[in-house]
Amino acid sequence: MQITEAWRSNKNWSKYLGKRAKVLAVSLMEVAASEQNSLLPYAYLLVDLGTEKISLMGVASQNFAIGDEVEIVLRKIKKEAQAEVIVYGLKAEKKAL
Repeated sequence: MQITEAWRSNKNWSKYLGKRAKVLAVSLMEVAASEQNSLLPYAYLLVDLGTEKISLMGVASQNFAIGDEVEIVLRKIKKEAQAEVIVYGLKAEKKAL
């Protein structure tokens, strides 16, 4: 996928960036496709933005629980070879109280 194609397919990111949400469900992923093995373990979350519910990965090394408040942020979502384009996507980051 070329950079422009990736951007076009994800141009709705801006409507989520910086939004706060509440965690509704958490799944801890301990097994993944080979291209995501370097990210293991990671949390996959269902979050409530108030107007809609979306699912996305949690930021690495954070423990999530139902009811946690999170913010939607842009982070690297895949480790790639040095010559490849860096793949970014939306993730949920736990906010301190």
